[in-house]
Amino acid sequence: APTPTPTPTPGRERPSTDVLVVGAGLSGLALALQLARGGVRVTVVDKRASEAAWREAYEGGGSLLTPANLLWAQKLGIQAQLRAAPGCEVVSDWIGLSNPTCVTNGKVNQRGGSAYENDEAGEVDPASETGFLRRTLFDKKNYSDAACTYLSLNQNCIEECLLTELKRLEGTAQILWGHAFEGIDGPGDGDLGHEEGDGESVVCSRVREVAGPPGPTARITSRFLAGCDGRRSAVRRECFNKDRAEGFEWKEHKGVMLHMMCECRLKWDLERRPYRLEQKSLNGYGPTVGGGAAMPVPGEDKSLYRLSVNAPFTMWASQIDGIESPPPLSLLQKQLKPKLPRGTELADPAWSKYYRMNHFISSRFRHGRCFLVGEAAHAHPPVGILPMNACIEDTHNLAWKLALALALAPETDPDCPLLESYDAERRPQAEEVKRGIAGYFSDLMQGKLKPIHYAHNDCGLFSVYSQSPALVASEEGSSGKKGGYRFASVGGLAPNCTDLLLTTTMKCVTLEQILLAPSGKGALKHKVFCCSGDWAIQLDSPQAMDSLQSLEAERRDSLQLLTWEKLQQNIEDNLGEAFVSACEFFIVHATSKIAHGDGLDTQLLGQTTHIVDSEAQFAQTYFGKEDAFGGVLVRPDGRVGAIGPFPDFLRDIALYRDIV
Repeated sequence: APTPTPTPTPGRERPSTDVLVVGAGLSGLALALQLARGGVRVTVVDKRASEAAWREAYEGGGSLLTPANLLWAQKLGIQAQLRAAPGCEVVSDWIGLSNPTCVTNGKVNQRGGSAYENDEAGEVDPASETGFLRRTLFDKKNYSDAACTYLSLNQNCIEECLLTELKRLEGTAQILWGHAFEGIDGPGDGDLGHEEGDGESVVCSRVREVAGPPGPTARITSRFLAGCDGRRSAVRRECFNKDRAEGFEWKEHKGVMLHMMCECRLKWDLERRPYRLEQKSLNGYGPTVGGGAAMPVPGEDKSLYRLSVNAPFTMWASQIDGIESPPPLSLLQKQLKPKLPRGTELADPAWSKYYRMNHFISSRFRHGRCFLVGEAAHAHPPVGILPMNACIEDTHNLAWKLALALALAPETDPDCPLLESYDAERRPQAEEVKRGIAGYFSDLMQGKLKPIHYAHNDCGLFSVYSQSPALVASEEGSSGKKGGYRFASVGGLAPNCTDLLLTTTMKCVTLEQILLAPSGKGALKHKVFCCSGDWAIQLDSPQAMDSLQSLEAERRDSLQLLTWEKLQQNIEDNLGEAFVSACEFFIVHATSKIAHGDGLDTQLLGQTTHIVDSEAQFAQTYFGKEDAFGGVLVRPDGRVGAIGPFPDFLRDIALYRDIV
């Protein structure tokens, strides 16, 4: 079918689409798919002429999904497709990823894979089964090794999978190939939203067809605009007051050394695994005079490696950043030869490029109804696993917020806390990526590399959004430990729990399965857990009734109304009817003795699910005590949005409702 072409939208019509996404790269496709799965009308525009041209333009990219983003893929329903990609491998070698084997002057340094030294705290060897990272992973998140591995595959495989899934949602999503974003129309410079005919606030974007002869500029109206068009983002240039210093600030970490990278076949006798390359003077005993890396490229061709090496010193001062021609194979061979084993051959380069260790982070990720996502917001050197995974995390953070804003209030103020929280949560994480990469290379050059530190950060499971307006930390919950409670971190990924019995299916599941299960529109619902301990059972038990005054015993029905039904009514009143429809509710019991005859099987809040936690693991994990009586709200991105004891939790969810 021919590619549809946008047409000018008359002033009094509804917006052409809910969200206009500029750029069909990893960030654009991931954001569009999550929005479309949530029932949001989304249009993607990309200046590449066709889908075939899009494939031909692929160059480099990441090659490893973190455990946190594997959970994202599972929730999106694409993990099976990713695992089936050609050459995809499951990687559980946490230490080897952060501390690859070292090759010095062409000879394998056997110490390269074990540079970690136990610190003063007496931590055990992280490579052992009781190592620090595995112990931390289990203690803090209750995830096993099997659930938290890396997935080694090419970024283009992820993009292909996202594109395939997106094309199945033709009624909700469309991709316009060969269309370039040119700017926005508005009453003032940088004004990203104005009233359109019937009073609806929209963004009016101009796009031009670039395939073939220059065509007329078309106009696409949308509620929101997402710039996913890379480090040379037209959205950032046109929509952030056309001020580079304001829209894409050059931060303090600017690299001086010029590096080269290529993807080619490597003919040598070493085992297929990551290698760190060093060149030292004085026959290997002097200071390091050059370095590099050799990383296996996921795929069926086991001889394919991605090589990185510094360019000749005489080129460092050149303005090579904007050069179009890639480094030739002869130059790559010249720089790599002293660092590789004798007899190693480089052949058939798929691509090559120059780069510096530069980090660019936008001074803001949101301006009105416009958002910057992925490399349009923060660009990092093409090394390591953090940049690609940070882009995916951006989309996971933004998609549910846009979908919820559109579902609950189409006229949402773009300055509302929910939308403001995207910048507040993701920009600090971009700074963490910058510090992580800079710290890794600084420690590497000084011989102070502690791989466990970087593996801990790279897995993506321990980050916490501590300063976000889209979180509610009550007075009880903000201190983490108070009144006998020890709360799970607000803003952190929800810890897992095992051996939970769903009364609807009478099957044991994990909390991870509950959180990752699609619910409603594309798994974009909040999940509210009411932890009852054995409070209701104790209240209705014969022993409790015998201990009550005779008058209270005669009013047993009234006592029942003051428990579950009162709780139900308070939750409904505090959340409001609209937000209740955007949530799923669970009652967690710490005992299997559910008294069905006493009303505990009543369906609260419409479709409440009862969970039996016979070992009180949920209560211990989230509240630090077995007899906890409180609530937990988990956001669609799997992070704890609010937590606290009753009745404080009722006030907390009312505050959260006001945020959204």
